[in-house]
Amino acid sequence: MVGVLPQSISQVAILAPNWLGDMALALPSLQTLVLARPETTFHVVGRPPLGELVDLLGCAQLKHHECAKHNGQRRQVLQSIHPDAVIMFTGSFRSAWVTRGLGRIRIGTRTEGRGWLLTHAISRGTSRPRATSELYADLVEVAVGARPGPPQPLISEVSESSRSSVVLVPGASRENKRWPESKFVELGQKLQAMGHAITLLGSPKEHHRLRAMSDHILHAQIVCEPRLHAALSAIQHAAVVIGNDTGPRHLATLFGTPCVTLFGPTDIRWTPPAANEHALQAQPFAPGELIADDQPAAFAIDRIPTGDVLFSVHKILNESEL
Repeated sequence: MVGVLPQSISQVAILAPNWLGDMALALPSLQTLVLARPETTFHVVGRPPLGELVDLLGCAQLKHHECAKHNGQRRQVLQSIHPDAVIMFTGSFRSAWVTRGLGRIRIGTRTEGRGWLLTHAISRGTSRPRATSELYADLVEVAVGARPGPPQPLISEVSESSRSSVVLVPGASRENKRWPESKFVELGQKLQAMGHAITLLGSPKEHHRLRAMSDHILHAQIVCEPRLHAALSAIQHAAVVIGNDTGPRHLATLFGTPCVTLFGPTDIRWTPPAANEHALQAQPFAPGELIADDQPAAFAIDRIPTGDVLFSVHKILNESEL
């Protein structure tokens, strides 16, 4: 397959995913685009913190343009790029409408009735859970004829001797995706008693919640800054990251940092665990025809025992000492 983007194409705009974890999953796709079209400049348009992930690739062909979700601002940014083509890693009708008429090639998924706004509309393939990274790979394959591999470490791993603290990530985009804070506190106290330094990681709006947890996990470091530098450093140098199904787990994959991820009512098949991950599910033996997102009560995340999480963490830490 050759791909619909000519080798000589000059400027390509990419509408970046809105979520931190999805942006991390998209990095292998960005790498593939750059390798397949070495003479092309790719302009990644997305929310401010996500540009720091693009910068991790250290590629001069990738330019990040920060803008908010406001439709008018995004369209102005896109128009200033004068793109020959647009690739949409977002699936909303709004994102296709923002790019209407821009470039002679517009690639995206045929969702929300937006196919008529695209020159190359691809199917999501199935209504069943399917890995998000595979969807991004579909877009890239149509664009350049090459398919990215699965998520894997992209950044040079640090030495085991420089990995120290245990990073806890108690937040998530939805309440029912969050393992109870009381269990995170219990876990943090037990790990601290064993001599492990604890870091509590979250977004700025979670600062008060993390501060309250630190009252029970004494001397725990809190990282919740607007920019990603401190969070990236904490994850890169962690002995293990423990958290819900949210962005930092995918950042851990970028650095090859061991991770324990807790899955409640979000189906694990949307974002399958990477090689560095230990996944713990609320219903590990649920039949395949059930989709966790459709059965939130049955897949309640508080079903995961603290003891199971502690066992997985011990296993990781013991392996790192071998």
